[in-house]
Amino acid sequence: MNRRWLVSLLIPVLIAALALPVLARDAKIRQIVLILWHGLEWEHLDSLQFDEPRAVGLLNTRSGGGEALTAAYLSIGAGARAVGSSGAALFHSTEGGKELYRRNTGLDPTSLVQPRIAQIRAAQTVQYRLEIGALGSALAEAGTPPRVLGSSEGHEPFHWAALVGMDGWGRVWEGSVGSEFTIQDPDYPYGVRTDYQHLAREVLQATEPLVVVDLGDPFRYDQYRINLVPSQQEKLGNLIASEVGEFLAEIVSGKAEHTVVILVSPYPSQPLASRSHWLTPAVCWGLDEGLLTSATTRWPGLITNMDVAPTILELLGIEHNQPLIGRPVTVMPLSEDEGRLRLARMVEKIGFFSQYRGQVLRTLVIGQIITYAAVLISLIANSASPPWVVRILQLAILLLLAMPLSLLLWDRFPFAVLAILAGIAVLKCRNVSTVLLIGLVSFSTAAAISADVLLGSWLMRYSFLGYDPVGGARFYGIGNEFMGVLIGSAIMGWAIAAEKGGFSRSLRGALGLVLFSFFTVVIGAPALGTNVGGFISAVFGFGSTFLAMQGRRVNMPTILALGAAALAVLAMLMLVDGAHSPGEQSHIGQTVELIRRDGVNAVILIIARKLSLNLRLLRYSMWSNALIVALVGIGASFIWPSRYIFWLKENHPLIAGGIMGVVIGSTAAFVFNDSGVVAAATCLSFASSTLLILALELKHDLAAPQTNIEDNGHCH
Repeated sequence: MNRRWLVSLLIPVLIAALALPVLARDAKIRQIVLILWHGLEWEHLDSLQFDEPRAVGLLNTRSGGGEALTAAYLSIGAGARAVGSSGAALFHSTEGGKELYRRNTGLDPTSLVQPRIAQIRAAQTVQYRLEIGALGSALAEAGTPPRVLGSSEGHEPFHWAALVGMDGWGRVWEGSVGSEFTIQDPDYPYGVRTDYQHLAREVLQATEPLVVVDLGDPFRYDQYRINLVPSQQEKLGNLIASEVGEFLAEIVSGKAEHTVVILVSPYPSQPLASRSHWLTPAVCWGLDEGLLTSATTRWPGLITNMDVAPTILELLGIEHNQPLIGRPVTVMPLSEDEGRLRLARMVEKIGFFSQYRGQVLRTLVIGQIITYAAVLISLIANSASPPWVVRILQLAILLLLAMPLSLLLWDRFPFAVLAILAGIAVLKCRNVSTVLLIGLVSFSTAAAISADVLLGSWLMRYSFLGYDPVGGARFYGIGNEFMGVLIGSAIMGWAIAAEKGGFSRSLRGALGLVLFSFFTVVIGAPALGTNVGGFISAVFGFGSTFLAMQGRRVNMPTILALGAAALAVLAMLMLVDGAHSPGEQSHIGQTVELIRRDGVNAVILIIARKLSLNLRLLRYSMWSNALIVALVGIGASFIWPSRYIFWLKENHPLIAGGIMGVVIGSTAAFVFNDSGVVAAATCLSFASSTLLILALELKHDLAAPQTNIEDNGHCH
């Protein structure tokens, strides 16, 4: 292992790791009113006028599974994605319910209790540590339990405020979720409406640091709307939204000094949920005007349901030891009009990419399958294909190779995408070297991805190949799709550039060291959103390529040495990022925090989660097909045409080393990433495409006058 390479890699990584921003927090907040508006949409808020400035954002409502409604509300109280359980929102205040609670738990009941807390806790079969009711537990342990108010009782009793404000054992110390907050009215869903005057009075008189409010009417309306004709849906929906707006205005204008009002929609309306629109409005009065964001997303205007609990606890200055996964929300200062305009554009773009992502990527994979199949048929056939057919096949592979770059630029620079694709076609028709075109496409792709990551990943956020903010697996940094692309394209781009440039071994080594170190920093630096599995994959892929291009053998001891180097640098990154405060940490720092808190169990859960996701992707994801196609392409290249690999090593030794590095890097990506199938597929495509394009050239040269490659070492 080259020690200078390791040192050169480590220095820029540590420099970037220390560049995380520091966020300030106002410590004067005395009370928070958390209002739950089920099914809230922006149209409901646009008609409301408030004198006090507000911060706005989108709330990702993804949960851990199970019964969807209860999971959404449980996730807010847990500060992590919880699993829903039927009946979880039914709380008891009667003596009979309290006796049942005492019998089931052995604990003394409080004002409100959930006797089925054992089933709710048992349902949390997630592969990360999660504590139900973490928000309520933290406040209760600090001697300041929350107050919950309001009821969504209709055809069934639902006590959403209690579900959010309870502690880990299903207890709520203060508040009421009974019928005193409702009025019988035959014109409303289930003949019941919320008594907003009484509810507002109770909220404004509450002295607890946290007051959780269930509006009631919006949930009943959402459950009942299927029974309403369209005109009645609109009429009743507007009426309820108007009444809630008046209630909100009274709370915001009448709140005490140093009080923050947070309005969230824990779950979208049924029509939106049926279309998988899981981003709902979030509004905050009492902080700065602007866009809500958090260290969870690093995306101005976007937060998650996991962030609500840690935000409340930090604003109130409550110290705790609860295992919250979310991070405190901050505000990016911006005028309200500009903020709403940016949010509107975000909603439109995110909705578009979420709706069509599967179709676009499925089409891309199908195109790869068809193209590779046609190439393999051409390689297997005894007779030579016409030259124009070979050129079309090579052009098709080149265009496929350019798809990641095209998908990265498409939203912001659509004309640049057309220019790139047209330019590739024109250059190919002008008989520009196919190998040179592969290198040009690869290097351009790696450069564009790196520049985007350094500038905040804004192109990646709005790309069909980027991460999905609705799914919520990743919100910043480089996702596994583009991580695989970056490793594969960087290796092939440099291998071809080094071979075509005719650099000396020493110069090749120096330039390769700088380039590979830079790309590793892009993937692994905490300040840029560390992709841990990608960092390990980069060390394996770049390291093996560097050694091969320096004439060193890459064998098992070499692979083990690369693994040791990756772990050593990773440990340093963990120490650096883990030293930051929780609100400033990247994914790697959060992992350190988990390991500190949970020990070996945290490591076991991480490994189990990665294995589980990879197995699921192998079975059901279209990326498994892309990976299989790439593997078939590489495997076939070892067979057709005959002696191809010998020819490749003799005539293109640096490219052969690059292909080997891509294979090693994609293998590491598959092993060390929680969606390794995706990363391996996108990475490996650069090796398989290069192999197939060169195999086409060799095969059809051999098929003509039977050139003797043993004699001259090249094909005509």
